[in-house]
Amino acid sequence: MNTLEKNLVATQPLGSPLDTKIDSNPDAILSNLNESIVTRSEMLSHAWFISNQLPKKSHAINLCGHRYLFIVCYLAVIIRNQTNLLPANQAQNTIDDLLNRYQDSYYITDSTDEFNGQRFFIDEQKLEFAAAQSLNVDPNQIVSISFTSGTTGLPKAVHKTWREFEQAADLAASRFELKEKDWTIVSTVPPQHMYGLETSLYWPLFSNTTIANCHPFFPEDIRQATHASSTPCLLTSTPAHLKACVRANLAWDNIAMVLSSTAPMDAQLAEQIEKCFGAPLYEIFGSTETLSFASRRLMVNESWEPYQGISVISEDNNYYLHGGHLQQAQMLDDQLSVDEEGFFTVTGRSSDLVKIAGKRASLTELNRILNQIDGVEDGIFYRTNDERLGVFVVGPISKKTILVELRKFIDEVFLPRSLHRVEELPRNQVGKVVKDKLECLLV
Repeated sequence: MNTLEKNLVATQPLGSPLDTKIDSNPDAILSNLNESIVTRSEMLSHAWFISNQLPKKSHAINLCGHRYLFIVCYLAVIIRNQTNLLPANQAQNTIDDLLNRYQDSYYITDSTDEFNGQRFFIDEQKLEFAAAQSLNVDPNQIVSISFTSGTTGLPKAVHKTWREFEQAADLAASRFELKEKDWTIVSTVPPQHMYGLETSLYWPLFSNTTIANCHPFFPEDIRQATHASSTPCLLTSTPAHLKACVRANLAWDNIAMVLSSTAPMDAQLAEQIEKCFGAPLYEIFGSTETLSFASRRLMVNESWEPYQGISVISEDNNYYLHGGHLQQAQMLDDQLSVDEEGFFTVTGRSSDLVKIAGKRASLTELNRILNQIDGVEDGIFYRTNDERLGVFVVGPISKKTILVELRKFIDEVFLPRSLHRVEELPRNQVGKVVKDKLECLLV
């Protein structure tokens, strides 16, 4: 038995559902609807009512942008013993591909957008209360299929069970003491994204937090949403969004904690964020495949601390994640450095490493250095056809200045041979650069 197998025997995931139930405190507030509050029992009643209206299919593509309607429809699909499909974006081709890939499917929407498949339209006027019932879900039921963002190629389908979400939410709630906090989560992240799904649906279901029924985008919208909350706010967002908030130079209040994910945070930006919001900034680490499994506060420690019961094991130059909510060991794409206490730092991704003239570098690290340069509002390295590197840059800074600054930190072979100045990078809703759209800028 090798090291990995021994550790797997010692730390198998929990074999039974958690005792926590989302309807154990039916009168607790879950969210808001218009100017009224919605309790957990009322939310479940709405979900039961909508479940009876859904088409008789096996899969539902949940496209709701209205956060409360998304939650109600997501649970209604589960009650109907169907599976939620959560696309990485809502482009016409993406939805058409899903409808073709999952033949026995339909899509749920709260907008006027129409696709080729069967449509179930939902709005607030359609919500009615059904007879009060509990939500008894088979913990092994596949409740949703998410899809990787496609930022590095073709999106991949990732199946997740109720047990995995429940246990992952319990671990996160324990890490951030959310079962003791009377906080409201204000999220800028769409619920179809795994980060948004965890933090704005499952975390409120299995903790004491409520979720603000909004999806603010601009800094002033975010400020108004947090200011209007009757309880302290946990702002969940992304580095790109938080950077925009810092630059907006607004007066913030009512922020208890800021949470970030989807991309590593720069230490300088982290310091600015904590000063701007007057609250600690934490990051969570994870992926569509693994869910979140570690956290850090960069102002205190740059290393990531896995959630309780989760371990990272090195085996044959690969890194495996196991324990906690995971049903089996999960190999990570990341290259890590793990210390004796189990904390880790990320040294790069397997797909992220570039090798030029026998030397290796991480694109993530190169991008971090590029974006630290004064005058670079946004930027990214890319591989050119001759296996060298180029950069896309947003901002008025000159190529000469960029090269001078980069030479201070990186080897000559990794300096960009070409520089393309653009008005903005093609980022998706959570701030990740979409590979296909980036390549179009070179045409």
